[in-house]
Amino acid sequence: MLPRLLYVGDVPVEASYHGSALLHRLLSDYPAEKLTILETATESEPKRRLPAVNYLALPIGNVRWLNTRFHPYAVAWFTYTGKRFAPRISNSVNGFDFESILTVAHGFGWLAAAEIADKRKLPLHLIVHDDWPRVADVAPRFRSRLNEQFGSVYRQAHSRLCISPAMRHFYEGLYGEPATVIFPSRSADCPCFESPPTRLARNEKPFTIAFAGTINSNGYVQALKALQDALKHVAGRLLIFGPLSKDEATRLGLNNANIEIGGLIDSAELLTRFREEADALFVPMSFAVSDRGNMEMAFPSKLADCTAVGLPLLIYGPAYCSAVVWGRENAGVAEVVETETELHQAVARLAGSSEHRFTLGKRALEVGQQYFSHARVQREFHEAVSISPWSSTY
Repeated sequence: MLPRLLYVGDVPVEASYHGSALLHRLLSDYPAEKLTILETATESEPKRRLPAVNYLALPIGNVRWLNTRFHPYAVAWFTYTGKRFAPRISNSVNGFDFESILTVAHGFGWLAAAEIADKRKLPLHLIVHDDWPRVADVAPRFRSRLNEQFGSVYRQAHSRLCISPAMRHFYEGLYGEPATVIFPSRSADCPCFESPPTRLARNEKPFTIAFAGTINSNGYVQALKALQDALKHVAGRLLIFGPLSKDEATRLGLNNANIEIGGLIDSAELLTRFREEADALFVPMSFAVSDRGNMEMAFPSKLADCTAVGLPLLIYGPAYCSAVVWGRENAGVAEVVETETELHQAVARLAGSSEHRFTLGKRALEVGQQYFSHARVQREFHEAVSISPWSSTY
């Protein structure tokens, strides 16, 4: 039996990208009458919401304060005061008699969610998709306090859902509690292809690699620059999908003649464009030292969709990052490279051999179904939130 579930968190639940898409897909099969969503930061767009589900909003962080040079101190303050919003949240759910609480360790909403669960003696289900205690832009003197708060909530949680095996292992050693790995999921209506597109078996020109996602650090910019350079040597082109504008691409130096900016489109259209236009998909990870912790423990959600279309994957990142580890563990699922020289060589191999592309694309379909199928991830999520009886300490 699934409980009446209240989601409280800063990550909006909508069909967009990153953590929002992860949540939207996790909750897409949840009975609407048993679910209320309360967003504590940016509100989701109504057209991207789950149908027939009750959505509410109660912002915790003051955007005006967070958008100043005092941002790291504002983060510390709202982290300290976040749990004080618990009574207001409890009183704003319009009589919804929730039995469990779901949250994501990001921003400030998770602190209020944990406080509600503690006061009401209800199970808390904690999703962790990035290493918030170490990636949050908080003033250095307050980081240890943030880690203490996170550790306390992590140990309090009835179920802990980590995005990667590396994160689960790291947190178990640090906080002393086990967790479940829950990989990103495909959408319920994701098309199921039995084989790569037939045109992949032909050496059509120009050879095209596609990238989809948010370019949110210099590490990703450098990876895309390296790829655009490698593609010049095979007269290839690069398609970039996501919120990146043409002006922003120019500012970042991603403006070679072989680059096309495709904009932000929904997942169904994106998969169609992949199948019709791309010969391979690019999955970069950052080499920046400052990004190392997150690269080790976070897991690129784009792999769920990228493996669904039957195209070869080109994974580029340091040996320690989760995507490279996953690619190495699943032999033949991708071209996995760790240096710019290897990147040039991999692009040449992909551009030059239709048989190689087809073999990699077929393997990506097989492995992706094992890890990211909607049915599998839904089953694991439902098992986590419906575990009973509740701990004897409650």
